[in-house]
Amino acid sequence: MYLLPMFLIGALVYGQVGVNNITPKSTLDVKSKTTDGSAAEGLIIPRVTGNSLKAADTAGVYGDDQDATMVFVTAPPDPASRTGQVEGMDSRGFYYFDAGTNRWVKVILSGTNTAAVTQLLCSSSTHIGTLEATSPAAGVSVTIPYNGGNGGIYSELIVPSIGVAGLNAVLPSGTLNNGSGTLTFNIIGIPAVAGTATFNIDLGGENCGFNLTVQPSSSFPDAVDVTVNGQTRQMMTRNLGADPTLDPNVMVQGIFGNYYQWGKKIAVATAYSTSSTISGWNTTNAPAGSWNGATEAAPVKVVANDPCPAGFRVPTRIEWQGFVSASTVSNVGTTWTANSSDFSTGKRFVNNGNTLVFPATGFRNYPSGVSVAHASNAYYWSSTESAGAAYSLWFGVSILEPANISGSNKRTYGYSVRCISE
Repeated sequence: MYLLPMFLIGALVYGQVGVNNITPKSTLDVKSKTTDGSAAEGLIIPRVTGNSLKAADTAGVYGDDQDATMVFVTAPPDPASRTGQVEGMDSRGFYYFDAGTNRWVKVILSGTNTAAVTQLLCSSSTHIGTLEATSPAAGVSVTIPYNGGNGGIYSELIVPSIGVAGLNAVLPSGTLNNGSGTLTFNIIGIPAVAGTATFNIDLGGENCGFNLTVQPSSSFPDAVDVTVNGQTRQMMTRNLGADPTLDPNVMVQGIFGNYYQWGKKIAVATAYSTSSTISGWNTTNAPAGSWNGATEAAPVKVVANDPCPAGFRVPTRIEWQGFVSASTVSNVGTTWTANSSDFSTGKRFVNNGNTLVFPATGFRNYPSGVSVAHASNAYYWSSTESAGAAYSLWFGVSILEPANISGSNKRTYGYSVRCISE
C-alpha cells in the first residue's frame, strides 16, 4: 500500500512510468524480472480476431482518438467482411490503427522487400478440380510457376473472373522464393453460366492470365438432407474435388476427388495424381484450431483454412458419429484390394431416405504423398484434433469406424474431405 501512492506520485511528477524499475527512462520503461530464462518475459499486446475488429468498425469504436492503437490479430476476418477499416486484413499478425486512412495496417518486419518477379508463367499453370455452372466451387485451385522471385512479401490477392462472372481467384498473403517458385490460387464463388472464366493476374511487376472451363449444370444434386444427431443437415453428395458433372453414386475415377492435409485449404493430390511420391510434399503440421475455431460441440468454421465452399465445413468427429449411427451402410464393389488403378469400391450410406456413396480413396502417406490402400479402405477427415493428430471417418471392406484416432492419423497425411452444412 505504501508503494502504490509513491508510484502514482512519480508518474504524475515525472510523466514517466517504470515496470520492475524505479528510474524509468521514457514514458513507459519495462524491465525484465529475470534473466536466466526461468520465467516468461515480454509484453503481450491485446489479442483480437479480425471479425471482432470488423464489428468494432460497424459500431464506430475506432476513430481519431485511437490513432496508433496496436493489436495482435489472431485470425483474419471472413473474406466477405474484409471491408472498411479491416480491408486488406488477410492474415495473423500485428496491426496498428491509422486514423488518417481509417484502416488497420499490418506491421511488416524491417528489411523485407516488396514482392517482385521477372516472369509469371500462366501458360505453364496447372489446376485441380472441376467447375460447374450455378454450383459452388469446391476443391478447385490453380498453381502458377514464376521465375526471378526476390524473396519479397505480398498481400492477399483477390482476382475476379471475367467472361463467366461469379468466381474469384484468391492468393493468400505470403513470401516469394529467391528465384523460382509457385503461387497457388484457390478458386471460390459460384459461376453464373457455363463457358470460359478468365483471370488476369498482376503481381510483382508482372502480369499474365489463365482460363478455366465451367461445365454446364448437371441434373445431379450437390447436397442432400441427412440426419445427424437428431438434426436435419445437408451433406455434399461428392468428395471435394470430384467432377460435379458426374453421377456421384456411380463409381468412376472422376468422383474420387482430392486429398487434403488436415487443417489446410489447398488440395495436395487429386484422383488423377501419380500414385508414387509427390515432389515437395509438406511435412509440417497445421496448428490446432485450423479448421474449427471453437469447440467440438459448437464448431465454428475457420474460413481461411477450411476447403469447403460457403455454407459448408469439414464435419467434427461427433457429427461423423451421428451421421453413421443414423445410416444404413453397405459395400459398393467386390474387389477391395489395394490397387491404385481400381475405382470400383466404396461405402453406400442411406440416411434420411437419401443415398450417398463414399469412394474407397485410400490415403496419401505423410512422408512423401505416395498412394496407399487405394480401393481397399479410406479416411475422411474430421475437424477435430487430438495431441498433434486428428480424427477421421475410417472404413474398409468389413470395418466402419467413425471416430478413429491412432498414430497413423498424422495431420500431414492426405485424406479425403466430405463437407456438411454449417
